[in-house]
Amino acid sequence: MPKLNSPRVGYNSVDVTGNKTLTAADSGIVQDVKANAVITLPATAAGLRFVIHVNQTSAGKKPTVSIAPNSADGVTGNGFTAAVNKAINATSAEFGDFIELSGTGTTGVTGWIVDGSAGTWSRAA
Repeated sequence: MPKLNSPRVGYNSVDVTGNKTLTAADSGIVQDVKANAVITLPATAAGLRFVIHVNQTSAGKKPTVSIAPNSADGVTGNGFTAAVNKAINATSAEFGDFIELSGTGTTGVTGWIVDGSAGTWSRAA
């Protein structure tokens, strides 16, 4: 069940403590990553919006965070070169880093658009 959480005050959020495949039902809920995780995005659809927020592990460490688009979709914006099926990684994750993605509904390199981010995010080779 989503809850209000302090990392992004006023937003519904849910703790992520392992790998997670997002669905349309997760749209608009901040995914608060508290353990190493691969977050898998659904196929793009217009109006879907996901925020992935980097928290810290129970041991106070930085989690490793990777966001994998559907194999037919890509993520553009944030300086990423257009390509499909390439993961986005929190390169040097710090508490408070986040990336906000919006679905376009157009399969391919423009499937997901980066609307905002904090911290350093890179695309897998």
